[in-house]
Amino acid sequence: MKLAWFRTDTPRPTDPIDDTAALIAELRTTRDIEVFTAANAHDFVSKHFRAPYDLTIYELDNTPAHAFIWPYLLRYSGVLLLRTPILHDSRAATLVREQRMRDYVTEFAFNHGPTAGQPAERSQPHQGSWPMLRAVLLASRATVVSHVSVAELLRDQYPDAAVRVAGTGVSAAHAVPSVQQAPGVQTSPVTFGALSTGRLDIIRRSMARAREAGASAELVADSSAERLLLDADVVLSLPWPWFGEPHTLALAAMAAGKPAVVLETAATADWPALDPQTWRSRGLTADAPIAVSIDPRDEEHSLAVAIRRLSSDTALRMRLGEAAHDWWRAHATPEHASQDWERILADAEHLNPPTRPADWPEHLNADGTERARVILGDFGVRVDFL
Repeated sequence: MKLAWFRTDTPRPTDPIDDTAALIAELRTTRDIEVFTAANAHDFVSKHFRAPYDLTIYELDNTPAHAFIWPYLLRYSGVLLLRTPILHDSRAATLVREQRMRDYVTEFAFNHGPTAGQPAERSQPHQGSWPMLRAVLLASRATVVSHVSVAELLRDQYPDAAVRVAGTGVSAAHAVPSVQQAPGVQTSPVTFGALSTGRLDIIRRSMARAREAGASAELVADSSAERLLLDADVVLSLPWPWFGEPHTLALAAMAAGKPAVVLETAATADWPALDPQTWRSRGLTADAPIAVSIDPRDEEHSLAVAIRRLSSDTALRMRLGEAAHDWWRAHATPEHASQDWERILADAEHLNPPTRPADWPEHLNADGTERARVILGDFGVRVDFL
């Protein structure tokens, strides 16, 4: 099977939190995959015309960097890899920048219905967590998300869309565990690592509270995930609010044998984890805990409690790290993700996108040849490939 894969950058296997790069590398053992970014996306049309791809995968997120993918997704139906079920900001920014407020108003009404508060053509785009999903889901043969809770939500809201779940797999090739101290006297501060985008204000406040209570701990905040996974004894992964994105940093910590502290959300609800208020396992699973899961309603206090305990209990850190590594190996490797994707691709190859409804916005049918058709039509010329 020959695949075209749209994403924002060339896959970099050395990035431990780029789970799609690890997935592509694994799928390439059995598939011919060509990656298209903004730099070479214009080549896709001519290449697909000369030698059609069997399937096209569109990796879509709510960022400006993903905006270039929309026209291809709407024109060449494929498999949508939905990184988050909130796409409004990225799409709205593109339409406003191109001075297409009328198209924005039409598209907003199509996605959210007339009762959602239709914006005026001369107003600014709506603010808030508007999904802007209906069009891309109905344009796709199948939509893939990383968690069953997101899939259930989408199936309820968009019953005509084919929604599938594929697990997230991360590689351990470049995540080497730091040397753990043996249980006993603590001789140096325990390092807690967080990405620079990881809500550092609340982490720093919690760290200060833990130190005031006697914790020997320090924070490492590095923009490089590779460096963080090498240097940190404990990894803090606390995205909030959760918008359905995979927990790649926490999974990368597990792959490296590092204990992780996460928020208790739908994304982590099925992980065996410890409650820092009681240090007992959450949930009904009998599996060994693989992380510390804190309640978002008591985040700062619970995080301080977790830092204090983890900074002083070397044996607990070692148990969590070992159990996390075992759980990753059993559930979250690139091989696990590729198995899910092999089934999805085999299914999607024989699927058609849902029938486009009567209220489908006309501007979403545009393929870039409209002006050429008008010019050629003036001369009575018609060309089949247009």
